[in-house]
Amino acid sequence: MTAWFHHSIVEPGRLPLFLFLIAFIVTFLFIRISVRLIRAEVSWWPGNVAPGGLHLHHEFFGVIVMVLSGFGLIAVARFDTPIADCVLAAVFGVGCALVLDEFALILHLRDVYWEKEGRASVDAVFVAIAIGALFLMGFRPLDLTSAADEFRDDPNVAARIVVVAGIAVNVVLAAITLAKGKLWTGLVGMFIPVLLVVGAIRIARPSSPWARWFYGTREGKYDKAVRREQRLREPLIRWKIVVQEALAGRFGVPDRPPDVLTEGIGTESPVTTPAEVTVPSRVATAVRWRRTRRRLRVVPTWRLPVVLVVCAIVAAVLCITIDENLGLDVDSGTLATVLGVIAGATATLTGLVFTAVTLAMQFGASQISVRVIPMLQREPVMRWSIGFFLATFVFSVIVAMDLALSGPDDGTPGASTAIAAFLTVVSAMLFIALIAKVGSVLNVAQLMRWIAADGRASIRRLYPATHARVATARTTPDRTFDDEPRHVITLREFGSRGRVLLAVNVPMLERYAATWGVRFDLLVMVGDNVPHNVGVIAVVGQPRGGPIAEYKVLRCLLFGDLHQPSVSPVAALQAISDIALKAISTAGNDPSTVVLALDHIEDLLLMLAPRVHADAITRSPAVRGYRRTWADYVAIGTDEIRRHSHGQAQVHRRLRALFVTVAGQCSADQQSPILARLEALDEQVGHEWPIALDRRLASEPDRQGYGSERGSTLE
Repeated sequence: MTAWFHHSIVEPGRLPLFLFLIAFIVTFLFIRISVRLIRAEVSWWPGNVAPGGLHLHHEFFGVIVMVLSGFGLIAVARFDTPIADCVLAAVFGVGCALVLDEFALILHLRDVYWEKEGRASVDAVFVAIAIGALFLMGFRPLDLTSAADEFRDDPNVAARIVVVAGIAVNVVLAAITLAKGKLWTGLVGMFIPVLLVVGAIRIARPSSPWARWFYGTREGKYDKAVRREQRLREPLIRWKIVVQEALAGRFGVPDRPPDVLTEGIGTESPVTTPAEVTVPSRVATAVRWRRTRRRLRVVPTWRLPVVLVVCAIVAAVLCITIDENLGLDVDSGTLATVLGVIAGATATLTGLVFTAVTLAMQFGASQISVRVIPMLQREPVMRWSIGFFLATFVFSVIVAMDLALSGPDDGTPGASTAIAAFLTVVSAMLFIALIAKVGSVLNVAQLMRWIAADGRASIRRLYPATHARVATARTTPDRTFDDEPRHVITLREFGSRGRVLLAVNVPMLERYAATWGVRFDLLVMVGDNVPHNVGVIAVVGQPRGGPIAEYKVLRCLLFGDLHQPSVSPVAALQAISDIALKAISTAGNDPSTVVLALDHIEDLLLMLAPRVHADAITRSPAVRGYRRTWADYVAIGTDEIRRHSHGQAQVHRRLRALFVTVAGQCSADQQSPILARLEALDEQVGHEWPIALDRRLASEPDRQGYGSERGSTLE
């Protein structure tokens, strides 16, 4: 270590720069710890320096130290004073750290040390450390040192023109990269030019000057920039903020609650007190939201097959190389025959799979429900089977081509052929699994059980805990913000992934509401398709600290292509209801399938009832409009079936049994929609059945539709 330090730092004359960087980092860490202790009002730590009541920022001392040390460096520059150079460089690093730690104060000309704008100071410190480290490692911006040496030493005019052109190209690339909003890529790229090429080629950030200049009329480019910002940059920014706050403390949180929160009882205030709202944990909220996004993300059907085919190509090349080293003596004609059979079989199997899946989609869409198609597409077994079939085919073809091109003295691909045979066996197993999955989707009973399972999973995600039963729900709404101004946030970008609202990050919205002192009212529901330039969320109240960051609010909403049962229980109820409606259509007329559908709808409603009731009481008033009511769930699950069940006594009896069972397990405030639909059933039975016996039979609740004449319930 000592030899490396002497060789890399001392001999090239980088010791002053090394001491400058060490002093800079140590001073920054020290002053941040000191300020955090002062903020926490630790009794044993000295407080702020305030002579005569005038608070002196540490930037003031930093400027003085920088001026004195800078003057000293200039004064001794003509002399050979290595010790003085090192000492003055370290002192200059101390002053730079004190000044840059309050860079945000210089930028905004006001004290924003603990506000969100204060992160600019930490960013400036990180940039200074990165540039100093690059200089310490021997890099120079745009390689100007070597370029200047070449320009001075080479008298050739053409060579000098090339040097100047190279510098100009690097400057242009740096300007383009910075204009595209890629600050770190541009700064580091000035030392490593290849990064400038990457930054100049890649798409710009959506809020950059380049996007404003060139993406205004190119919605495709802008949409791609937004997607890349959300997929790549935002996770990095979140982790950067975590690191910043771990080192420098939390930003955007006031040192103490505002005075309005400490006023007496009865004082009206648009700000919710901390005692009323428990702000969710930032880390836990981010982890849960990431899991939700991954769970609801639609995986492209082509991605896994392409990856498997690429892996097959790489594996074939490696296996051929291994076979050449092994030198197995196997009859090449036999191997060629086996490989040809494997390639032909996998190609035929792939064609059978496409045919079977296509026919299954056609039959399912026409006879069961159009929702069968997206459910088949998102099945992993379909992607794995198609990908494995194609990968086995490609692997066998490459090995066979190598065998055909090899000479008589070359080794035979015995191991590769054995691997191809093994892949064929795995492909056959996947083919069986695919046929079984397609059969389960086309089986109405299994399909509805599958949909109901997704619906129960979405219920557990949206209503994670079953709270204790309470007497009545909250009847008096919170009207704290009713007279406050409203600002509506619209969805302007056209998302190629769809504009259907799939999920809402409620805990993060609650954090923003507590931080800004506002309330959020969602104007759309989960499952709604949001047209262009239509409001999605309203911010009620006057936010603290200036205008809110709309992109942060929109980041709490997840959009996609399709409202699937895994997204919300509403989609599960709608899917099961669609299957039931198809069964009681004129072409189908299968009331037993409707009875089976009502079994699953009843199960979902019974699971929803206590959770919806408890959520109506315990939910935070800071976010509104993101939950459907109990009456909504009852209507979505049963009304369409009830209205289309003309002349279906089995359906009437099963519906009545459903309402009786659910009413027996609901709270008092949830009885109203159930009783209203029981009355509607009575009116419908009286209108449709003129014969007294039919009216009596249709009026009996029966869990099997026609399990017995007198009917049956769970009571």
